[in-house]
This record gives sequence, structure tokens and C-alpha cells, in this order.
Amino acid sequence: LGYMTCRLALLGLEVRKQSQPTIMIVSNRLVLVAVALAIVDFAGGATTRNRNSNIKKKSLCDRLHPEELPQECICREAGNLHVVVDCIKPFNSTYFNDTIGMSMDIDICNENGSSVTVDVTEKNHHIDFPIEAIRAGEEKNIPIPGLSIIVPAIGSFGVDATVLILGNPDHLTMKIGLNACLSAGHHREICASSIPGLNAIFPFYFINGTYSFGHVCDKSVENFVAVENEAEAIER
Repeated sequence: LGYMTCRLALLGLEVRKQSQPTIMIVSNRLVLVAVALAIVDFAGGATTRNRNSNIKKKSLCDRLHPEELPQECICREAGNLHVVVDCIKPFNSTYFNDTIGMSMDIDICNENGSSVTVDVTEKNHHIDFPIEAIRAGEEKNIPIPGLSIIVPAIGSFGVDATVLILGNPDHLTMKIGLNACLSAGHHREICASSIPGLNAIFPFYFINGTYSFGHVCDKSVENFVAVENEAEAIER
């Protein structure tokens, strides 16, 4: 369209050099057409630029739906396709009055399957409890040393880090948070969800949903292959 516009403008200028009145009228009309086409071309380009500027690429944190995370949590990207969610949650209850920190490092595109490592902290009792990587397909309740809740007439409930991770980067389900359970013997447990009053506190999930990161991982594989091919070409 830009080429056509220029040709028409030049044609208009050439015709204007002639002296006949009729040709002058044609020349003026051609100039007007050229101007009109130029305006359309500019408007079309502006529309395309506006449309492209409105397309926002989703970050890894965007894909975790930060608006659905508890207000005590912040999402950040740690590089190498890792997402870290840092939370500091105060609990103000008769049963449990404490502040717990939990940092969750999600390794989304690991070739052995998505995984998450967790670190639990509590300031008053100097607790810093790291939990090694839990991989997709696993569900674990891990007692946190030094954290417990006394429930009168029932007993002492240990506070656990509860982690569930299922699926793959295209469809990754995660439930990560805190729970409180009491051993009742014979491999039985009574957990907070069945205790009135305590069930208003636990379980508490910092991350709870199903997320899609598939395109991000596909892109990382493409980039890796491109770098690998470039390295091979340099060696040759």
C-alpha cells in the first residue's frame, strides 16, 4: 500500500507539469487519492501498533493467578523457570497465636517432572525447616519440629506442612499449606478439619489450584535446542 501511495503521488506530480486544464484536474484528483491512501495506511499501522501493545505476555507469576493468592503472599520469578511464592501468615486464634513463614520454590519445567521445595520459618522459636523437593505425583504431610497446638480434652496437634503436586506443566495441580493432625494409633490420624473451632484455622493453603505453564516449557526446550545447535556449529 505504501508503494502504491508513492507511485500515485509521483504520477500526480508528473501530470501537473502539463499545461492542459483537463489534465490539471486529473492531477489534483490523483493527489487527493494519494493523500487518502496515505491516511488509510497510517491509520492501519496505528491500529496494528495499538493492538500489539494491548497483547500482554503472561509471566510465570501471572499464570499462578496472583489475585487468588492470600494477601500475605508475594510471587516472584527466580530465573531458570522457577517461581517462588513467599508468604508470612499471622494466625490469631485461641488455639494458635503465631506467625508462620512459608517459601515455596516451584521448579516448573524440570525434565524429571515439576517439583516444589518448601521452607517453613517461625521467629519466636527460631524455626527454619527446609523440605526437599516433592515431585509431581506425590502428596506429603510433613511434621514441622517444634510447632504444635494444644486442644483441651483432645490432645496435642502437630503442625504439618502439607504438599500435593500432580500432573505436568500443561495441567499442574498444587495444594501447599499448613495442617494440624493428632496421631490416634494404628496408623490413624485426627486432623484439624474434623475438630470444631480448629477447622476454622486449618488446613490453610497458600497455593491451591490448577495452573498451565505448558507453552513456557515448550519455549524453553526450543531455546535449549537452538543454543545446542549453535554450539555444535561453532565447534565445526
